[in-house]
Amino acid sequence: MKQALTYQDGSSNKFWNIEVTGNSFTVTYGKIGTAGQTQTKTYDNEDKCLKEAEKLLSEKLKKGYQGSGESEPVTSVVSSKTKETESKKSKTETSETKNSKTGSKPEIETDDTTGETLQTHSKNGNHKIEEKKLKEPVPKTLGLSKEDLSFRSDIVSVLPKEEPKPFKLKERIEGFSTLKRGIDWWTVDWTNQNIPLFMSKQEAHFWFLALTCMEGLDGDYEEKKNKRTIEKLQSFLNSQTIDGNLTLEKAIHLLERKAEAWDEKRITPPSYIVFPFYHLFGLEKTIHFLVTYNHPNSMKQKDLTNGSYFEGFTRLLPILDESERKLCKERIKPHLKPKELEEDETIAPYLIAFDLGMKEELLPIVESWKSRKPDVYYSYSNYRKKIIFTLENPEIVKREMRKIGHLLGSVEELKRWITITQYSDLEWAALSVKEMFSSYNNEKYKEMLKLFLGIQAPEVAKPMLHLYAVPKLAAETKNWFVDHPYFTIEGLVPAVLDGDKKISELAIDILQSLFARGYGETIVRESAKSVPEIQEKIKNEILENSTFMAEPFDDSTTPGWLADAIKAVPKGKAISWVVAEELPPILIQKRKLSARQVTVVLSELKEKGLEESSTLLSGLKERSESASLDNFVWKLFELWISLGAPSKDKWAFTALGKLGGDRIALKLTPLIKVWPGESQHQRAVLGLEILKTIGSDTALMQLNGIAQKVKFKGLKEMANTFMESIAKKKGLRKLELEDRVIPDCGLDEQGKREFDFGPRKFQFVLGPDLKPMIKDEDSKLKDDLPKPNSKDDSDLANASVEEWKLMKKQIREVGKIQAQRMEQAMVTGRRWKVEE
Repeated sequence: MKQALTYQDGSSNKFWNIEVTGNSFTVTYGKIGTAGQTQTKTYDNEDKCLKEAEKLLSEKLKKGYQGSGESEPVTSVVSSKTKETESKKSKTETSETKNSKTGSKPEIETDDTTGETLQTHSKNGNHKIEEKKLKEPVPKTLGLSKEDLSFRSDIVSVLPKEEPKPFKLKERIEGFSTLKRGIDWWTVDWTNQNIPLFMSKQEAHFWFLALTCMEGLDGDYEEKKNKRTIEKLQSFLNSQTIDGNLTLEKAIHLLERKAEAWDEKRITPPSYIVFPFYHLFGLEKTIHFLVTYNHPNSMKQKDLTNGSYFEGFTRLLPILDESERKLCKERIKPHLKPKELEEDETIAPYLIAFDLGMKEELLPIVESWKSRKPDVYYSYSNYRKKIIFTLENPEIVKREMRKIGHLLGSVEELKRWITITQYSDLEWAALSVKEMFSSYNNEKYKEMLKLFLGIQAPEVAKPMLHLYAVPKLAAETKNWFVDHPYFTIEGLVPAVLDGDKKISELAIDILQSLFARGYGETIVRESAKSVPEIQEKIKNEILENSTFMAEPFDDSTTPGWLADAIKAVPKGKAISWVVAEELPPILIQKRKLSARQVTVVLSELKEKGLEESSTLLSGLKERSESASLDNFVWKLFELWISLGAPSKDKWAFTALGKLGGDRIALKLTPLIKVWPGESQHQRAVLGLEILKTIGSDTALMQLNGIAQKVKFKGLKEMANTFMESIAKKKGLRKLELEDRVIPDCGLDEQGKREFDFGPRKFQFVLGPDLKPMIKDEDSKLKDDLPKPNSKDDSDLANASVEEWKLMKKQIREVGKIQAQRMEQAMVTGRRWKVEE
């Protein structure tokens, strides 16, 4: 008996194999794309062994595991009753009910029924991965409810007219004792005062006086002061003749405010002011008031608690009948002129047109708005976005929103955007989530990110890369790519040649990860639909990448020193957040460490601090290709950052010092310089220790650069302390050490360096302004090495490209730091002895 099962859902991508031989069976299990773990059990007789194996198999099938083409028929099966029950279930159970039971995603995979396997490669070894096929076409989903998807900017329905309820003046005045301050200090919270939609002229008179004469309240800690302010309003109202005979002239006088914010004690009129105004003076006067009244102080125009006075029409609209609404449209049209919505301007006409659904009149206004860079925090941005959303045409909404640069600032706006644009512009949604995460007040991003991650479609894969690029969001977004491999591959294959170089690199990174998980054939099929340039890129970077295709060491090929060093490492606990197969391979003489060997390396990195010696790590540092080590530890560091940089796993950071070289020093230094400003001073200091541990001329030059110039005093002093300590150990003064830590950038004694592509060779030269350049065999100068072609030796060419990238960075840093040192030497009048 032999059975091979697989299981995929939102969080798992596993295999489970069992093989019975005589009176024992062997189970192999793990993540698809890995060698997995193996367990063997032996029983007294074959019957008992087979019975236990069948029991295990039955349990796995009940949990949602599915059989694959590698299986051999079971000689003794589960009872016929069970089979019959399961058969009945299969006829009535739909795909959706199965998903609900197993918690699986709509992306359903099954195994190849022919039993044929396909050879694919992981980054750390060759594995036979069963080619997965879909049971049925996978439905795309925006992850929104039917209510969200059916939302339209319909005009508010008309409420039936009602007779005003009896007005009790004394009770209303006494009720103000519960008033509290609003969100802003110039507002009072009226939301719990039950201001009626329909009111008599007397009650309208009362509310107009209350809403225009109330003074501002302080916080809860000023209870006595606030009580006196409320009593002042109550006393004023009790002294007035409130009979509904308030004149328009008197009303306008009460609305007047002083321009200086601190001179005006009275609150800003809230949106509720429209009710008494309407019931006292009628609709036309109310419209005129809304389109002409403007608070003289721009800061105090807004009321985040009750709604601003210029938003009052929204409150009034439900009680206006169709004839009144028609009149509103007629009266508002002359005020709808193409112009910007800015502070100090009256914007009520545009909001009234929005409430009335006047799309044709609003479109030319929207088209007149100026272009802006993408941002969330523009004045009146929420009103502009509402107006654009009401246009509803997807192409217009996308065009105009992108033009004015208004990113989405809440989950409600994100829903609105997705509802209108569907799958056609999810990039704007992703950029909005990213901006909200970067905001100083970024709590809103959590709901937005959750909504965005709920989208399941190939169109979201490339936009998701914008979030994957943010270190603290990388873990969550990486899970989306892993959970939806087919959507990911379809969406990212075209992105490998994106105009944005960073997006291309990230797309390749994710596809390499899926390649390691066994989706090579899917990548091949999807790339076949693309242009030849993309196919070539996929082939070179993923399918036939010499780095990833390197043969892993096995027992017969592992060098003796490596085998001995690995045996000497005590067995440690598995590191759950690292998948060995997905880390860049560590290369030694064109072979790579196997997954098991990488696991041992991770365990050693975890156990050994920066100062502790390790035979295994020292051997790797001495014998491995330096670029592969740098790539390995930097990816590990990025994973750690993506998880929030937990202190218990700080070893993933110090690994940069244990195995990293010049590339790491150059990549780490910019981060060290900014970390103190992100409340990460201790991390920055540990970064200095890592530079010290790397210890190369490039690393110490970077350390000295921080000691010379960085805006954080504590970090600068610590870098100087390290430099003094290193100089003392070498028997030098600090200045003498600074003179010596200048990397040679791989130049020979004549200052020359060759980059070898095999059939082609290129020479390094310094161009104008000390710019590193390349001279080809025809003596033509170029800014960069050419891309390797099919005639070049791929190993030599790829190594040369990596070395050239490093050299350019080194020369740039040497020029910058040494220029500063020379300037300082000139200022201080430093002199050198001949022997120096």
